[in-house]
Amino acid sequence: MYAEKTSSAPGGLTRRQVSSEPTVPESPGRQLRRVRYRYTTPGGAHWYSSRIQKTIVARASWLGALSEDSLVREVSLWTSGLLTRLPRCIETGVLEARMLREESESGAAAGRIEMRDLGSSRLRDRHGRPLREPPATPPGNLPPVVLTVLRNLAQLHVAYWEAPQLDDSATGLMTARDALLVLAPSALAARLAEGDPSPYLPVALAGWKAFFAMAAPGDAEALTRIYHAPESVIPAIAALPGTLVHGDVWGPNLGLLPPGRQAPRTGRRLLLLDWELATEAPPTYDVLWLCGTWHALHPPKLLAAYRAQLERRLAAHGIPLTSGTWRGMVDAGYLRTALTCGEALARSAVQAPAGALRRRMEARVRWWAARAATAAHRLIRETTRLQLEDMV
Repeated sequence: MYAEKTSSAPGGLTRRQVSSEPTVPESPGRQLRRVRYRYTTPGGAHWYSSRIQKTIVARASWLGALSEDSLVREVSLWTSGLLTRLPRCIETGVLEARMLREESESGAAAGRIEMRDLGSSRLRDRHGRPLREPPATPPGNLPPVVLTVLRNLAQLHVAYWEAPQLDDSATGLMTARDALLVLAPSALAARLAEGDPSPYLPVALAGWKAFFAMAAPGDAEALTRIYHAPESVIPAIAALPGTLVHGDVWGPNLGLLPPGRQAPRTGRRLLLLDWELATEAPPTYDVLWLCGTWHALHPPKLLAAYRAQLERRLAAHGIPLTSGTWRGMVDAGYLRTALTCGEALARSAVQAPAGALRRRMEARVRWWAARAATAAHRLIRETTRLQLEDMV
């Protein structure tokens, strides 16, 4: 897509690209390649090293279009300086992020990030595949890997708690509205009607059809109303404390690395890949997204474990977390997760073998729909209250 030339590296080194091969099939507006470089010293000694190179064209992919990614979000998060202050417990592998001076054929902006090849650190199952479900544990216990993820997420969220830079448009963060509606059935259907070839779109639409069929009619109606009128809840969500939210915290985007060498050493570092859905939002968006993809996790138990971490770290900064604020953040998290991950929950139920397992998974879908509908009603009431206050 874009040519790479010989370049200079620190210390008088010369870096030359010697090979480049795709790591996954190329998709519209997105290219992921493993690039091998030869580094040469002024004295002629040389060695080789490989990197992962990701080239992105703004709004060219279905997800980039639906998330209104006009600035190449994964690049602008770095070029704006936002991600340069990540806590040490969070690793992205990114070595360089830059916009490309060349524009794509469509005239849209394009950018590139270059990362260390950390594939061996990603969460994987015993067959070496990306971990799509957490390890099984005795009833009542959360898997240790999940507890590690929650601990490090809490540190990330506290580091950016109510940070002024989150309001900088140069970061390219998703808006509150887009974060709720990014996977709305109508948006997916419109993209499919435009001829987008992504195999995910028809599968997701079938999942949404199943989700609303499984949900109780009243709950389905309440959630559908939010799709049509998101402004009924967005003011209430915007009034809650906001932080930097990764937005897509699930198995294939996660990894664990050893503790860093610099003090303070706070345990294993969390690798977070693919920041395309990053937004400013309540931290529960990240926590409950784990449940929306790792369906075996029990949301209340996950939230309780995360809350303990969050409260302790906020208290260390003199920031209180009231029960009312926490309930509002939980409601926002449940609503957003149901509006984006509901189709995946329903697909899992449809694909389950007939019998007790399928009935349990269908019950899980109904529970999620009911809990999200309750959250929607509360957030609507809070929006109304805020609007009345503004009128006084």
